[in-house]
Amino acid sequence: MLAKGGAAVETGRMMRAESTFAGLKPGIRTLAPGETLFATGDATRGFFVVCKGLIRLARFSASGRETVLFVAGPGERFAEASLFSETYHCDAQAVAESTVVCFSKMEALNLLQNDAAWRLGMTADLARQVMELRSALTLRDIRSARERVLSYLVAQAGADGRTVAIKGVLRDVAATIGLAPEVLYRTLAQLEAERVIRRGDGAIELT
Repeated sequence: MLAKGGAAVETGRMMRAESTFAGLKPGIRTLAPGETLFATGDATRGFFVVCKGLIRLARFSASGRETVLFVAGPGERFAEASLFSETYHCDAQAVAESTVVCFSKMEALNLLQNDAAWRLGMTADLARQVMELRSALTLRDIRSARERVLSYLVAQAGADGRTVAIKGVLRDVAATIGLAPEVLYRTLAQLEAERVIRRGDGAIELT
């Protein structure tokens, strides 16, 4: 159950999401930790904005190897590409208790056709996602686990150039950059022992 302050924050995020996509009639869905929002092959019904929690988007190869595409947090939207596909091409699962706003595919396509400003914003967001995926693929070409992890941290650092916010769990970071979880844990421990990084609650700082 949400505390009064938490409920107010969540309601505010829902209102901002609705105002951002004025003209669309959103639905609200709450998910328990581990609950699936959609799975690969499901018929597309629209895209989503996270109001509370974290939603993990992942894809599995034929051999069962997992690649984490994105972990969406509050205020972030995902599955926009589904507007141009008949089925979803990845799995979306709640990492924690989450609330998402759902926007209808048909209404969103109509808005794209008739609202140039909204169309431009959507195009920019999709371009950003493509660049992030290309960056993740480039990281996978780095053979050294140490250099791969450091390159990832540098690329993900915030405005101060040092602090990296960790969304979700480290296992997701490992899947994103193509390392086994135990290799990532060991590498981070080595970097911390060498005082290259400092680890805190939900963040890693480059020193």
